[in-house]
Amino acid sequence: MNQKQPVDIQSVRDRLRDTAPGHPKRTAAARVLSLLDAFAHRGEPLTLSEIARRADLSLTTTHRLAHEVLEWGGLDLDDEGRYCLSRKILELASASTEELRIRELALPHLVDLHRRTGITVNLSVREGDDVMYLEALRAHPNYTGQNRMGGRLPLHVTATGLVLLAFSSRQVQDEYLATPLKRYTRFTKTRPDELHETMDAARREGILRLDGAVAAGAGSIAAPVPDSLGQVDVAVGAIYAHRNPGPHGLPDLVLATARRIARARSERPALDPRTIAFNRSQAGLG
Repeated sequence: MNQKQPVDIQSVRDRLRDTAPGHPKRTAAARVLSLLDAFAHRGEPLTLSEIARRADLSLTTTHRLAHEVLEWGGLDLDDEGRYCLSRKILELASASTEELRIRELALPHLVDLHRRTGITVNLSVREGDDVMYLEALRAHPNYTGQNRMGGRLPLHVTATGLVLLAFSSRQVQDEYLATPLKRYTRFTKTRPDELHETMDAARREGILRLDGAVAAGAGSIAAPVPDSLGQVDVAVGAIYAHRNPGPHGLPDLVLATARRIARARSERPALDPRTIAFNRSQAGLG
């Protein structure tokens, strides 16, 4: 006679949890994406329990999915049994995203700015209500804050973020400024009128400086990097400590770097408009 296999009570509980009323049913693909998204904000190795909590998945489901992604090569496992995104994920992103292609174009110019100034420099884009760093070359390699590749901060507390907001549409600006804005220090600007004044100056002068917005002893300076059509979707910035404000003429160095990156972007061969229209049609964008 065939013996019945013992029932794994925990697996049954986990399946019931994932399909319980009020717990949204997700496809297999959505669960894998939730697992990967668990690594988005901190960029640090995670245990299975931490992944499960962040992804809102049962521990059994998390273990199964993590093992599958690990076998595929999308995750690495460290000596302490924690998971992190693998180089394969970065390689896929580098091959397919416009932001990382921009990063490759900008990197030689960022390295030059970093060497000239000896301070932290970065390249940023706007991601919703946040500024996201495409690259950050830091004066101290052991720094673990948000000023790192993939790190995020609210737009109004960084020079790059506020530059990107300044060159966004008025509707985007008004919607952002209508939300409650977090104050990090007593120097953080949160009033719409003072932020509009700062953004107006940035559009006139092509450069923006913020002092003490995130930390009382630090400041940042940024300049816009337009694309070949003049639309600003990238900014280059530098972060300095008040006790070491960087070399004389820092604004000019940042501005010159932004212009060189913009020139490199404009020199890329443009796609034929008919090709763009065809690609958009194939993607269902009309």
